[in-house]
Amino acid sequence: MAPERSIARVATTAGDPLQYPEVRRSVDGVLETTLRAAYGPVTIDGAPAIARTFEASYPAPTLVARPGDTLRIKLINDLDEVTNLHTHGLHVSPSGKSDNVFLTIQPGTEFDFEIEIPADHPAGTYWYHPHVHGLTYSQVAGGMAGALIIEGGLDDIEGISGRVDQLLVIQSAEFDETNTIVPADIQDIHRQTKTINGQINPTLTIRPGEVQRWRLVNATAESFLMIGLEGHPLYQIAKDGNPMTRTLKLERLLIEPGCRADILVKGHQFTGSWELRKMLWLGSDRQFEPDVLLATLVVEGEPVTDHVIPDALIPLSEDLRGLEVDRHREIRFDVDRGPGGTKFLIDGQQVDMGRVDQTVPLGAFEEWTIHNDSTDWHPFHIHVNDFQVIAVNGEPVDELLSFEDTRGLPPLGSITIRHRFLDYTGKYVYHCHLLFHEDHGMMGVVEVV
Repeated sequence: MAPERSIARVATTAGDPLQYPEVRRSVDGVLETTLRAAYGPVTIDGAPAIARTFEASYPAPTLVARPGDTLRIKLINDLDEVTNLHTHGLHVSPSGKSDNVFLTIQPGTEFDFEIEIPADHPAGTYWYHPHVHGLTYSQVAGGMAGALIIEGGLDDIEGISGRVDQLLVIQSAEFDETNTIVPADIQDIHRQTKTINGQINPTLTIRPGEVQRWRLVNATAESFLMIGLEGHPLYQIAKDGNPMTRTLKLERLLIEPGCRADILVKGHQFTGSWELRKMLWLGSDRQFEPDVLLATLVVEGEPVTDHVIPDALIPLSEDLRGLEVDRHREIRFDVDRGPGGTKFLIDGQQVDMGRVDQTVPLGAFEEWTIHNDSTDWHPFHIHVNDFQVIAVNGEPVDELLSFEDTRGLPPLGSITIRHRFLDYTGKYVYHCHLLFHEDHGMMGVVEVV
């Protein structure tokens, strides 16, 4: 029997007020918590559903810490398959009990992660999800994802400090008539239901002239989110957890899979309802995203007259342009759609987790040009060390606004990045953050020695 309320639908009318996942915050420098991974009952948009989740929550609880804190997370695996934990975007050790994606936590067992956040770590919006090769796509698409916030930085900037701070974790999954998430390998991206904090078209409220900070997390497995807010410009202040040097005013904002964007929104001078939409995005012949209503913003109440959008934010710690690099590497992403089936490749080969593809000395300063030899977009992501994009399709970037950890590779194009391999030795990965592509070969292993 189908449930009384189906969540496999497209939003048409404004829903309930925006709700938030449970917040788990560090105390005296330590965030100690348990995350139980399981497949089973969960509530999504007020209706009973079946999904893979952490803590039976869709999305998972929000973890909040500060630079210098330690995350002590007991992961209990009640799934019928292996899993693990990746803190996407954090500059932390990739080895041992830290952000080690080579770990596999067996069904029916538990593991104590201990992740030490450096005292000078950038404050901002990050997220966490499983990262076992071959299962990342199905587990993230099945619902296993949550936000991770490092406090400080922009929180103290005049014009941002003290403002309403809204977290919007965007997920996308296909549900069947019983509100069970469809197995990932047969999901159709164009039949998926988009949710914010587990709700369909939630309602956000703002006063005329009020400035709010919105933290947008693309926690989908494969959706490119072209975000637009009817009647309101978007003022971007951070990218992938990194503060921008200045506020960037945009009419629409592309948030690629895995990316985060912090924006400021200023309530319209007129009261009424305005639509937050995932707008039409045409990436390639095989990649397109239809226009979908994500949420409704209601402008109401007494006007605010003293809220101002700041311009200057936080300067870059270092501009890597114009400096002499230790080494330049050329890396090529490609898709082979041959008679033997589709293969997702980096430098002509599929990933082997036992093979090292790039060996880098600790402290090295390198420039990588990452080529896309396919006609699809591929969001390039590397763990541990963020990068600066200095050129796109060979054209220099005129202004560097922030560091990043994920950036789209344009079809038949390239990006050139510079990054320092600081603080940590060990093995970690770089890959396409279309998680189906990653699981099917489009990933490489880097070892810092």
